[in-house]
Amino acid sequence: MIYRKDSPIQNVVIDLSCNGGGAVDAALFVMSWVLGEAPFCVKNTSTGAFSTVLYRGDTNLDRQFDSMDEVDDKNIFCLISPLSFSCGNLVPAVFKNSQKVTLLGRTSGGGSCTVQPMSTAWGSMFQISGPSRMSFFKNGSFYDIDQGVEPDIYLSHLSSFYDRETLTKFINGLI
Repeated sequence: MIYRKDSPIQNVVIDLSCNGGGAVDAALFVMSWVLGEAPFCVKNTSTGAFSTVLYRGDTNLDRQFDSMDEVDDKNIFCLISPLSFSCGNLVPAVFKNSQKVTLLGRTSGGGSCTVQPMSTAWGSMFQISGPSRMSFFKNGSFYDIDQGVEPDIYLSHLSSFYDRETLTKFINGLI
């Protein structure tokens, strides 16, 4: 819909306000759609080792990695709240660092440790926080995202998060 012929869409809002986390693959896919290259930085809390990987996503599914996989000609906004946790916190942290996305809402809930699946000798499955901490890399340093991300624009009324008409008027007033 965004790229249909004569599309009137100028602003895109990614709503992570109720995203309690989940699949890092989905987070990286969204980040690569917005940023072109999605940086994924991890620190191993046990060893102190750091790593950074850049992901590109074939978001239009044409089997080519090109500029058509990016939404760089639109104004991008990301709605966050204290419920934005783990991968729901990673995406706005990377967006904020990129300075290409305006964060709206309230400070995200934090969470930075990846989930580590485990099992007992009897086959019972469970998950714990793993030793890998999601971070972002800037100017040669890794920064922890565990404390959450401050929005660029604070929305004081929760009703404005989900009232599409009010949110649209507000965003149009920013541009």
